Amino acid sequence: MKIDSTLQEDHQVKLTVEIEQKLLEGSKRKAAKQIAKRVKIPGFRPGKAPFNVIQKHVGDAAILENALEIIIDDIYPKAIEESEIKPYGPGSLENFTNEDPPIFEFIVPLLPEVKLEDIRKLRIDYEEKEVKDEDIDQVINNLRENQAIIEPVDRKVEEGDMVYIILSGERKGEEEESMKTLVEERRYPVIIEKESVEQISEYPYPGFSRELIGLNANDEKTLEYHFADDYEFDELQGITGLYKIKIEEVKARSIPELNDEFAKSVGEYEDITGMREDVSKTLSERFEIESNAKYEDQIIEIFLKQADINYPPQMLEHEINHFIEDLERQLAQQSLDMEMYLKSRNIEIEELREEIKPKAEERMKRGLIIMEIAEQEEISLTQEEIEEKTQQTLSEIQQIYSEKDVKKFTQPQVLERLVNRIITDEIISRTLERLRIIAKGEDIPDKIDNKLSETEKKKKKKTRKKSSQKDADAEETKSAKIENEDE
Repeated sequence: MKIDSTLQEDHQVKLTVEIEQKLLEGSKRKAAKQIAKRVKIPGFRPGKAPFNVIQKHVGDAAILENALEIIIDDIYPKAIEESEIKPYGPGSLENFTNEDPPIFEFIVPLLPEVKLEDIRKLRIDYEEKEVKDEDIDQVINNLRENQAIIEPVDRKVEEGDMVYIILSGERKGEEEESMKTLVEERRYPVIIEKESVEQISEYPYPGFSRELIGLNANDEKTLEYHFADDYEFDELQGITGLYKIKIEEVKARSIPELNDEFAKSVGEYEDITGMREDVSKTLSERFEIESNAKYEDQIIEIFLKQADINYPPQMLEHEINHFIEDLERQLAQQSLDMEMYLKSRNIEIEELREEIKPKAEERMKRGLIIMEIAEQEEISLTQEEIEEKTQQTLSEIQQIYSEKDVKKFTQPQVLERLVNRIITDEIISRTLERLRIIAKGEDIPDKIDNKLSETEKKKKKKTRKKSSQKDADAEETKSAKIENEDE
């Protein structure tokens, strides 16, 4: 067997494999026997017909097709091993020349490669967000709002009221019934927000509640709102909604006074001072998380600009698939499906895939960078840590799901995916923490697996590689069947 490999521009390798003619002929005879066991040939018992009879009965093409499968199962793993390439996933048979000698041409996607500048030289100023009195006041005011006493009133709607309405909505100008409805008719409580309050995320659209001011119980009104082309929910972008409302009840809200009694009513506090201290501590923790996340984004952005990243097209396709799956879950939560979503935007699925391609590519590159840094810094988990975190996750699952659903998580394949997800998430978390330490110029702690044996390090390195691929498993390429693109 003669093997020649050529690196392609799209981070794939073209493997040209030349075999001896006698190997092809022998595989044809094996294929013919296999066919004869499945296909009834008059006058012969299953598998006992001679080659020329089988050839005449099923044709050369069928025998050759089966023979190629037999050969590929044998030569492809050997070709991968001898050429010393590291495949990202299964390759494909690009071409076959049925001459003497027979020649196979495979296209094999390679594992991604990431080249970074010296990560230990990275330095970025860290901006810490401090807790201010107005931040504490905002939280406490929200607590007071939640503790408001609500009483029916016989007057027009005013700012601060709780109003119960009957709400329905539809797309303006939409003729198709399945796409027309935006909001099924239902009873809905609305708090009339103050004009100073930011209303970007208000339902069903920003500024909706203040349009009810001045109405009385039993009043009806139709409201029209045009959603911007860059609105946060894709399915509403650029459409105009018509909303019908009927005021059912108007209730005034009395906000409790801010005193020690109020503090005692919302928590185990002795007085207002104790409550403010606790709120300050909680905000401090939240601000730290937010500051860290912002800092980590800055770090990864720098690496994105200077990194040399090569990956096969299949890897990006997998990431786009993940984006589509995420979108389908979001749509399901809104009682929509992909078909309805595509119709609402008047696009085809391929157009959607092309649209989300840049975001998918950036997310994929971010993941590759993080996993490359994790490998350079030798960040991993011990077997004891993996077991401990898996048990912890399963315990949390038991508290949330029914006994029947919990059993699904313990099935081998599902459990394996869960463990891989746990490993990946923890490695990402530790890597980002390490990057924050480096970028701040702080002392770097001893590497997590310095004390591991060389065998354990190799095992963990393999685990990290697998974690970065999501769907692809390079090891499986040795046993996977090749997709014949000529079919």
